[in-house]
Amino acid sequence: MKKVLLGLSIVCAAVYSRQAQAQENVSIGPVVGVNFSRLTGNVLYNDWKTGNNAGIFINYSGESRLGVNGQILYSRLGGQSSTGVSKAHLDYISIPIMGTYYLNGRGNKLRPKLMLGPYVGFLVKAVNESNVSINPEGNPRAYKGVDAGAAMGAGLNYSIGRKVWLNLDARYNLGLTQVMNTIPDVRNRSWGINLGVSFPLGIYSPSTGTLR
Repeated sequence: MKKVLLGLSIVCAAVYSRQAQAQENVSIGPVVGVNFSRLTGNVLYNDWKTGNNAGIFINYSGESRLGVNGQILYSRLGGQSSTGVSKAHLDYISIPIMGTYYLNGRGNKLRPKLMLGPYVGFLVKAVNESNVSINPEGNPRAYKGVDAGAAMGAGLNYSIGRKVWLNLDARYNLGLTQVMNTIPDVRNRSWGINLGVSFPLGIYSPSTGTLR
């Protein structure tokens, strides 16, 4: 009887250990950051300016070193004049989806990572330094409603508690579509530094495609 109980205890411990490990493969949390952006091809707003972003993100980390990171961000981009007097603030709802490669395996407290993937942004508003619209009603409007490009960067995840991780990354966003209707070849360029905290969401099984 003791041997049976011992065997059951070992099996239960192994199952619990595997479940606890698996629960770490999907996490979600808030993220905030700072942007440094400019508009290439725009004579007036082609210098770098500072903005910010905030939103939520979700991480998936598989048994291998590969993962996926998705975000929904309210992000302020744009640019400024060389003197810093004139500014264009372009506010987007930005959705980057990035493949992630971790430089070490799961179980490590510190996990450096590389990221690459596309993003799409939906323009919410465009204002100048006085918060006056620079995208008035018209046909066409000065600024297009959608921006798209590629995001690339590096960062690290650091465990700060049971299944709670600090997520830090620096990335470069390369706008590939034109953002203006009235001036050709104007594109977004930005650097960003982001900090987030992730919490366990559940267990994703690639074989079944389910989250539990």
